Formats: sequence, C-alpha cells, structure tokens
Amino acid sequence: MKDLSSPIRIRETDSSEENGFWRVVVNCDYIDALERAGLRSFSGYFYLQNGTPIKKVKSRSVVRVEIAGSVFFLKRYDKERRQIHAHSQFSPVLYSSEGGKEFANYCVFRKNGLATAVPVAMGERIFDDGTIESFLLTKDFFPYVQIEHIIRYEPSKLAGPHNSDKRRNILRAVACYARNMHTSGFNHQDFNATHLLLSDLQGASPRVALFDLQRVDQNRLKKFHWSIKALAEFNYSSLENDVFSDADRIFLFRVYRNRGQDPLSFFEHIQWMLIQMKTKRIARHTEKNRARKRALSD
Repeated sequence: MKDLSSPIRIRETDSSEENGFWRVVVNCDYIDALERAGLRSFSGYFYLQNGTPIKKVKSRSVVRVEIAGSVFFLKRYDKERRQIHAHSQFSPVLYSSEGGKEFANYCVFRKNGLATAVPVAMGERIFDDGTIESFLLTKDFFPYVQIEHIIRYEPSKLAGPHNSDKRRNILRAVACYARNMHTSGFNHQDFNATHLLLSDLQGASPRVALFDLQRVDQNRLKKFHWSIKALAEFNYSSLENDVFSDADRIFLFRVYRNRGQDPLSFFEHIQWMLIQMKTKRIARHTEKNRARKRALSD
C-alpha cells in the first residue's frame, strides 16, 4: 500500500449550470479510473447508485460503493449555507462546504506527514440562493482496520498478560501520532478507537492512520486542552472488553509526554488527573445520551 502520509496531487474541474455552478477536486492518482467509470461531473459522483448505506444522520449520509473494481466510501452532505471564504490553514484546497472542508483537512494532515485514509475526490454544487451541496469520496482503508473493531470483535488478539507487548506497541503508535498531530497544529476532535486505523498488528512498530476528518480544531489557543480531550476520547473508547488496563492508559500518556523512564512532573500529574476527569465526563455524557435515546424509542 502507498504511504498514507504522502501529500496528494489534485486536479480541479468546474462548470456553470442553470441555477449556479459546481466544482470537483480529484486526487490525481485516481483520475483515470474514475473517468473510465464515467465520473466527470458533480452529479456523476453525488448521485452514484447501488451503494450500501453505512450511516445516515440529519445532515449527511455515507454509502459504500464499488467503482472500477475498488471499494470507496461516499459521504454526501445535504444543502447548507455556503461557508464564505472558508479555508484550511496551509491546505492547497479552498472550500465553501463541509465536504470541501473535510477534503482540505485530509490534504493538510498529509502535508504535515500525518497518515490518513486516502482522500479521492470532493465536489461542491453552489446554488444562486447561497446554499451548497457537497460530497467527499475516500478509499476503503483495507488492510488497515479500526482499533474499535479489534477491541469489540477480536479482543483475544490484545487482551491478557501475554499480549502486553503488543498493546504497548499499539499505544506507542497512537501516542506518537497524537503528539505529532498536536505539534503540527491540529487536533482531531473525535480522536477515538472508531476513527483510528491500525495496520501490522503483530509488528513491533504498527502503523496508525486517521479517517473521518470532519471535525479538526486548528485553534492553537486551545492547545493545552488538546491532549486532555484527545487522550480522554481514546481512553473512553478503548474501555470495552477490558482490553487495555489502567497501566496501559498511563503508559499511553507517558509516551505522549515523551517521558521514557523519567518520573512525571508536577504539571504532568495535573494533566493526567484532568485526562481522567475528562474520561469520566465523556462516560457520563454518553450514558445520558443513550438513556435519552432508549426513552424516545420506548
């Protein structure tokens, strides 16, 4: 598989239509295959048929589609108000929509050497009334798998004392990714086992990548809180099936802080305490949401 941290080259196409105009930005590695499949316009992508529904929420949907023998995920964003002059810092892609913003986030992560799923294309249809539709197309991330999948469905691969080194190798990769992400000036606001991808599970240096980059914070004034939020998100999302222990979680924090065998400083002890508190708040908030949904369904 091609290095998932490599920057991508893009080509943009645009055209006017009766009620506005559209633009499509495509990863150059996929132009030929997509055009052979007849995908040359916004409508061609946005109205792709025969996809398998993956997710549907109020403002967007995700379907799994096959194009030219390969698997992709198509995320469609419903009409929204145009994001005037929006841009992602250091990104080569300007955008006016949620789909465009997420594609730009993929580009800027890769420009900073941060591995992600493969961004393939994005498109925006801008209407004369100021509303906009958009889409994002990403490549299936095989052979990477979600860490959540292993924790939930294959816990025996990581649980138990005999898998301690394997867990530590994974946590080291996760911690280093989080540190590099924050040093680069970004924080994935859902840095959890769902969105973290893993490859080479058995190796001493497993590879980690991220997907679903819709919510990325670039406000450096919040940088102190980034580590608290990101590590708490991961800690909560990895509680299932008791795969990771408390000792594993402190190991994750120590690697993030690059402490080696040195003791934590006073500041770091405070930071770790805040991460634990944030993890508990996430658990309470999640349970309240689940209880509310159960009540609504009864």
